[in-house]
Amino acid sequence: MRQIKLTPITDAEYDILHEMMHRYFLEINSYESHPEDIDIYFDLYWPALFEDIEYRELLWITYNNKNVGFTVIRILPDWPDSKKTIASIAEFYIEPTSRRSGIGTAAISLLLDDHRERGTALVEADILVNNEPATKFWKNLGFQVQYLQTGRKP
Repeated sequence: MRQIKLTPITDAEYDILHEMMHRYFLEINSYESHPEDIDIYFDLYWPALFEDIEYRELLWITYNNKNVGFTVIRILPDWPDSKKTIASIAEFYIEPTSRRSGIGTAAISLLLDDHRERGTALVEADILVNNEPATKFWKNLGFQVQYLQTGRKP
């Protein structure tokens, strides 16, 4: 029986996360409407990730005790009802060799169970509009498009 878990990423594991997250950014950059120099962007993103770490959860997705992915979740008050909490999945990544095996689906099931127990009002996921595989993944899990955000360079 396979074992899938979500485990907090410790400070001592940040170097491992850094390597995996860089691979993730290289992959998702192809879905960006305005692709950026990924190394410049990542050099800015990495320290910013920790600026408000008290409002983020960094979790490994493990399969049989091996890190096969990660997720970054922002914990936010709802607006206008700040008594409610929103869990916003900012980043979600499964290594390519571990995809299409049910690991991602099982990880999200664990995450939803955890937030149901916590009383979280809503779990949402950010998806790049051109990332059709991610859109399909989230829709298959019952996530629905709530709004579209537009943007452009000035």
